[in-house]
Amino acid sequence: MESRTNKVHFKTFKAGKFWLVSGITLAALGGSFTISGVGVHADEINGQPVSAAKDTTPTTDVSTNKVAEATPAQQQAIDDAQKDVDQDNRDIAKNQDDTAKEQANNDDLNNQTANKRDDVNKAQDASDKANNQVNKDQDAVDDATPDGYDDVQNAKDQAETDKNKAQSDADKAQAQQAAADKAAKEAADKAAKAQADKDAAAKAKADAQAKADAAKNKADNTPKTSNVHHDPTPAKPGSQLDPTNIDSEADLPTELVEPSGLTDEEKNQEYYASTDPWYKYTGANDTSAVIKAGTQLTAQQQKELAQYALTLINSLRKQHGLKPILMSDTVQELGNAVVNLRVKNGTEAGVHTDTGSAELDDAISKVAGGNQYDVINGGENLYGSILENSDTTLLQLKVQLLQFLTGMSFADGHWGWGHRDNFLSHTYGSQDEADQVYMSFNLQHYLDGGDTGLNTITYLFDFWVAKTGTDGTAEKALSNGAYSEYVNHGYDSVETNPAYTQAVNDYNQALAQVASANKAYTQANYNANSTASASKLAQQTLANAKAQLKTAQANLANAKTKLANAEKALADATAQYGDQLNAYNAAKATLEADQAKAAQLAKDLANAKQALADNQSAIATSDAKIKSLKDQLAQLQAKLAKDEKTLADAKAAAENNGSDTDNNGDDSNTDPDNNNSGSDNNHNNGSDTDNNSGSDNNGSDNNNSGSDNNGGNSNTDPDNNNSGSNDNHNNGSDTDNNESDNNNSGSNTDNNSDNSNTNQDTNHSRSDNGGSNVNNSGSDTNSNDSDHSFSTNSELTTNGIDDSDIRDNDATTNNLSFVNSRNSSTITPAQVAAKTINQKQLPQTGDQTSNQEISLLGMIGLALSSLGLISISKRKHN
Repeated sequence: MESRTNKVHFKTFKAGKFWLVSGITLAALGGSFTISGVGVHADEINGQPVSAAKDTTPTTDVSTNKVAEATPAQQQAIDDAQKDVDQDNRDIAKNQDDTAKEQANNDDLNNQTANKRDDVNKAQDASDKANNQVNKDQDAVDDATPDGYDDVQNAKDQAETDKNKAQSDADKAQAQQAAADKAAKEAADKAAKAQADKDAAAKAKADAQAKADAAKNKADNTPKTSNVHHDPTPAKPGSQLDPTNIDSEADLPTELVEPSGLTDEEKNQEYYASTDPWYKYTGANDTSAVIKAGTQLTAQQQKELAQYALTLINSLRKQHGLKPILMSDTVQELGNAVVNLRVKNGTEAGVHTDTGSAELDDAISKVAGGNQYDVINGGENLYGSILENSDTTLLQLKVQLLQFLTGMSFADGHWGWGHRDNFLSHTYGSQDEADQVYMSFNLQHYLDGGDTGLNTITYLFDFWVAKTGTDGTAEKALSNGAYSEYVNHGYDSVETNPAYTQAVNDYNQALAQVASANKAYTQANYNANSTASASKLAQQTLANAKAQLKTAQANLANAKTKLANAEKALADATAQYGDQLNAYNAAKATLEADQAKAAQLAKDLANAKQALADNQSAIATSDAKIKSLKDQLAQLQAKLAKDEKTLADAKAAAENNGSDTDNNGDDSNTDPDNNNSGSDNNHNNGSDTDNNSGSDNNGSDNNNSGSDNNGGNSNTDPDNNNSGSNDNHNNGSDTDNNESDNNNSGSNTDNNSDNSNTNQDTNHSRSDNGGSNVNNSGSDTNSNDSDHSFSTNSELTTNGIDDSDIRDNDATTNNLSFVNSRNSSTITPAQVAAKTINQKQLPQTGDQTSNQEISLLGMIGLALSSLGLISISKRKHN
């Protein structure tokens, strides 16, 4: 507990302190307002000279932003944020420089306005005087004019004008008549040429039509088709992999030829007549008879096949030096007997005939005249036909026959060459040489028993041998109706007549020429009609031009006559009035001279008015530009505040990697705004005064608050309040300065002084998110650099008041300036005043100036300060 004596001394000191502080505060405010109210002009922005903008562009030393606890990513974020802040300051400096230049231009334009208005007034006066003089000159001319002279003069002038117009009309009519004459001749020439082109086109059309008619007549009288003979071109056998194509009868060979390159395997194959082994039917030019599905060959078609088989077999026998085989109608009767026997016995297709049967012997006896033993069956070859249930041609059957005979002759190894041996038969029985070998060729039809017609056809080659040494009765009988061999004569085909094709092509070309000639004639006819119409119109225009010229020439003659009469009348009037005309002409000359002068002055007046209008327009444009620059400045300042907060947050995040130490209490600030408030009631009885409080800033803004009673105090004030009540009782002689500087946000500095004097503290604090605040007792003077403003507390304190020395904090009211550690911009006294009192704006720049009358506060403050010093002095002597 303090003694009553100490309390009395403290109250006395506090009263002196109050008057002293109040006096100094009023003196400072009065002085600052006096400064801010004087000399403010257009080259200042917010009270600060624009020229200083270039000097305040920050140059950041990167090393000052290094945070020991920061991770590489955090340090990079700090460096990037610092770059943004530096760029913001450069942008603001440039904006201020641009604004200053534009304001200078604006001032110059405004200075020119008065001169230009004066130019307009002078030009207006000069123009008015000139017009008045012209009016006076006109009166003089009117007074000097002889009676009736004007009428005569005007009549002469009018006659001259009429004559000139008539001359112009005549010249124009003459030119129009010449142009019309030229146009008429050109139109006539075009019409004549177009008519000639039309006549030529008509002739070309007629000629083309005549050629077309002739071509059509030729085509109509030319046969469309013609018979064409194709000579035989016998084909050679191909291989099984590459057979020879048979397109027509002309390609059929008449000799059996062993296929080249025939291998042993192929000679011994079982089915040598499989799909096109050596010859392939293509039938591109097949003109042979067509055999419909389900029908049988006619006797003539069967005989034609037999003749082709006979030719091929005899070619083989010739190669082996044997007599040719004979075929005849009688021998075919033996073949028919074979077919009947097969039908009777039910012999299946592919099974050989029972040639030793009694029925066959009877047939031989009947055919051979009763000498049945003079003729015996020498063997049988057979194969199945493709003539089944689809259409085929006789050429196709011949190609199949050629295939089988080639196989039986050169690839019959699998069958022991029996088929070939039958073709080469030449003995009667087993040893005796036959007198003659005969062959029958028959087709046996096998029905399927249904409605589809034939199912299979078997080709039968039966060989008959005549014994030697007979009376020849049998040979004679078998030779009756002998067959001739097949001869390849090629083939004839009906084809399109090339002459007809050419005639048709010629006719089509002639029709195309007719179409072209008709098109040309149509165009020529159109051109002829168009040019004829144009020529007719040109002739009419020429006639009109000639009539107009005649009228214009008559008018010109009349006008010349009237002018001559008017000139004579004027000459008579001039002789009549004599000297009076001299005065009239002089007055008239003066009038004309003054009228010219007045016209020039009117032009000068218009130019002066235009110059003034241009000046006003330029001022409006400049005003708009200045406003735009100021708006831009506000945006740049807002961006700077945001970037500075980002920088502060980055540093705070890095610093939070370490640990915080709270002494003597815990102060948790959750204030979302910038709040500086505190009630400090520290009672320290020792010789030293330590004010230590921990402050954890969890808010989103810069908050400074503290209440130090050696305990914890939580500030949740949502407003931006700066107020404090300082009741510091320090009995010691020493003062501890406690300061906590949270990197980017600034520093908190409290100076507590004693020596029996009243403690005066100035807290200059800035806060980073996540950092720590140390709030010391006393009234606070806070500077928030996030919006570049300087704000004073409800109690503005002086710095370093003591018995023997004065200690300065980092923010002083004596100098009224605040240096931002990040952007190094200086807040002038004018800016301080602009934030605290009513202000006026300059008309062009919007800059503010304070009421100069407030400077009276300074004088009052000095008086109050004196009272305070006297009170303090009394306390010290006590």
